[in-house]
Amino acid sequence: MEQFQFIWRYIKRHKWQYIGGMITLLVVDFANLYIPKTTGVITDGLAAHEMDMNGVLKNLGIIVAIGATLALGRFLWRYFIFGASRGIEHEIRDNLFAHLETLDVEYYNEHKTGDLMTRFTSDLNAVRMAIGPAVIAAFDATVMTVMVIGQMIVYVDIRLTLAAVVPMLFIAAGELYYGKIMQKRYRERQEAVSDLTDFVQESFSGVRVVKAFVRERAQIREFAKVNNNLNP
Repeated sequence: MEQFQFIWRYIKRHKWQYIGGMITLLVVDFANLYIPKTTGVITDGLAAHEMDMNGVLKNLGIIVAIGATLALGRFLWRYFIFGASRGIEHEIRDNLFAHLETLDVEYYNEHKTGDLMTRFTSDLNAVRMAIGPAVIAAFDATVMTVMVIGQMIVYVDIRLTLAAVVPMLFIAAGELYYGKIMQKRYRERQEAVSDLTDFVQESFSGVRVVKAFVRERAQIREFAKVNNNLNP
């Protein structure tokens, strides 16, 4: 909850961008439902010999209009949500750097440089992904699932809909199971990146000592060992 409260302060500053992105994404999801429906109208009409060329052209015009709406909508929700996540990333990075400038030397003696560099690179990238693409994926998956299930119940068959929903339960269970595994491995990878960054920084800062004691080959072997931790 502390992490959520921290990031929520930044999200509130960009709330109108997120609201605009959500509305646009909702329109895009809603428009997506009408392409297969309109295609089905054309197919059924031609199969039943109840639709002439004018009817086909009319429905094709509807599909083209929906496609234009989708193109514009996908640009807009990327502009709003991705723009907001990039802006928040920029603000957090600036605030972190400003905070580092206020810390004393003792702090830098107790904390590895690799950890600090990881915070500014991969950790911030993970935050941006969580408040950008992850928000879109969660919202899009939820809305589309509800809309599609509703359309199938109304226009297809409720029994077939329930049968189609069953595999989704296994997918959700698998997502929870493998999500925990991925989280654990991601943390291990982050620690490995931190160690590698710290080793490289120490090697560059102490390059004269390494050369003075002819430790180049030993450093290369040690670097390869640390680097291998990135690929367990």
